[in-house]
Amino acid sequence: MAVTAAVAVPAGRTLDDDLAVVLDRAAGRVEEFFARAQSLVCTETVHVQPLTYSLVSDGFGRTVESELRLTWNPTADGEAATEAQTLRQVMRVNGHLPRKNDRRNCTTPERHDTETQVLSMLLDGKRDDYDWTLAGTGKVDQRAALLLDYREKERISLEVRVSEGDEDCLTFDIRGGDRGRVWVDAETYDVLRLDQRLSGQVETRTPRLLQRRPGAMPHVSVERLDRSYRFKRVKFADPEETMVLPVSHTQIMVTHGNTAARQRVTTEYKKYRRFLTGGRVVPEPEQR
Repeated sequence: MAVTAAVAVPAGRTLDDDLAVVLDRAAGRVEEFFARAQSLVCTETVHVQPLTYSLVSDGFGRTVESELRLTWNPTADGEAATEAQTLRQVMRVNGHLPRKNDRRNCTTPERHDTETQVLSMLLDGKRDDYDWTLAGTGKVDQRAALLLDYREKERISLEVRVSEGDEDCLTFDIRGGDRGRVWVDAETYDVLRLDQRLSGQVETRTPRLLQRRPGAMPHVSVERLDRSYRFKRVKFADPEETMVLPVSHTQIMVTHGNTAARQRVTTEYKKYRRFLTGGRVVPEPEQR
């Protein structure tokens, strides 16, 4: 648990000056992470657990194991880098090899081969989409941390659509309205933790395809969407290297309307493997 305290601002400097320094250095570390992590593969284990109204486990959950890698394409000529994407290949579902009907279970790993890496929000081309404040100091896993609070400038909106090929699954696209906190290592400026939540409840009209069903509600709403990401140091050998990498992600989502549901998603990232490529110069064959 982070313990916050006041931030001391040296004479002659302003809090805004310190905020700019922290953001710039954290962004630099994120870019380094994206560049180095493209040589990594890890195992992602996602457990989706239905919840009761009191947010305790309700019945059996679902576990999906995948192989992940990162792709990033920083632009040239001084332009802002693009968002980094996580690429996913599902390997096992509830302990067995993936089956054709597994995609009908409405769980994210089986329906989304790619997703935006959350730390992309700190890149130069993205962080202007948020209002940032320096909130204090704290600790994460015994590491001193600087706290950055943020609020997304774009107004919150929700789009709900029926998933392609499966009328029993809905896809929720929420834009804007995020707010939260980033814990930045006070020594290295690596991100150690990132929390996100919605600034308020958001709703939209029920997709037309579902409006025709008996008892259909006119609106679908998302009452709660809380997410928390944790990062830790991971050591590699031959050659020796230490990187700060994602280790876990938790999410709680509560919806109402035709899709009244509550679920907790717990994700672990383990078994990081590094692949290094080598090369050699091959001389041209002698001309005869």
